[in-house]
Amino acid sequence: MYDEDPNYISRLQRAYVRFLSWTHRARINVHDWHHSRLHDLNRRTLVILIVAGIFGLVLYVESFHPPHDFPVEQYITVQEGETLSELAQSLEEVGIVRSAEWLTLLVRLRGGERSVHAGDYFFAKPIGALAVARVITTGAYGLEPIRITIPEGATVADMAIIYEKRLFKFNARNFVRKAEKDEGFLYPDTYYFLPNVQEDEVIRVMKDTFNQRIAEFEDEIASSTLTLKEIVTLASIIEKEAWKPRDQQLISGVLYNRLERDMLLQVDATFTYTHNKGTYDITLSDLTDEDNLYNTYVHPGLPPGPIAAVGRSALYAALYPIENDYLFYLADRSGTTYFSRTYAEHLVKKRRYVD
Repeated sequence: MYDEDPNYISRLQRAYVRFLSWTHRARINVHDWHHSRLHDLNRRTLVILIVAGIFGLVLYVESFHPPHDFPVEQYITVQEGETLSELAQSLEEVGIVRSAEWLTLLVRLRGGERSVHAGDYFFAKPIGALAVARVITTGAYGLEPIRITIPEGATVADMAIIYEKRLFKFNARNFVRKAEKDEGFLYPDTYYFLPNVQEDEVIRVMKDTFNQRIAEFEDEIASSTLTLKEIVTLASIIEKEAWKPRDQQLISGVLYNRLERDMLLQVDATFTYTHNKGTYDITLSDLTDEDNLYNTYVHPGLPPGPIAAVGRSALYAALYPIENDYLFYLADRSGTTYFSRTYAEHLVKKRRYVD
């Protein structure tokens, strides 16, 4: 066959060369195609990674990073019946979260609007939106009892100031209006109240504490010639006149002596209650003011009611006076009390220790 076609070998060689050329071009095209696809793939991957990074950064900022003006150690109230959108918007306005929309989404992912717990929340430190969503959907209020001490001798007005500084829902004016009738019957003590407690609960707890403490003296009160109100009134005067237990009992004896002799009590402590004046600030006009029912320089007997909160020591002194024959007493500027049997002796001590 080869002899019949002498160009056969030549044609075969050319065909082989064309095949080699075609396979070479094919390899080049495949390489170029792979390179192009790999380039496109790397570019898409890079774009996806950039988008994912941006999304992750936004997610972190919105979910985990709190606003720079987060209201640390402040109380936030979630109102009963407030919608989720209203709540989220209010939390954004006060700086709890950066985005109301993002908080709304997170809350819905955790169970929706009905999962939100109304109430007062305390944030001790800044937290992100994800944590805020968890807090309001689990009712983690963050409220812990606050230790508040009401000192002996405090008036209702004094208590109002102390409580209003520590309790964020407490209204001093309302407290005074509601508690003034209980002056002397709110026991001075150290209390632990939740920071969102209001006036009625404070009054209730203090009155209950007074009733518990006074029960110790139930028999003595029953056998006394004075009523409970008179005993507490006497104790409140003693409370403001001295702080040493023995001095309190001696003063109680002096006051009983004067009451038995129908003498004016002439105590200065009542002016602290009515005029916020101490012994060295009282004027002659104050001493002669008959319109002041608490003025024991012109009105005989005990004043109309207690002038301060009384502790156990003053109550004890009012019920267990130290019997003595003193009719006068005074205290110097350091708080030392001096007792006298006669007015002349009293004047001498006044010039020596006071004037």
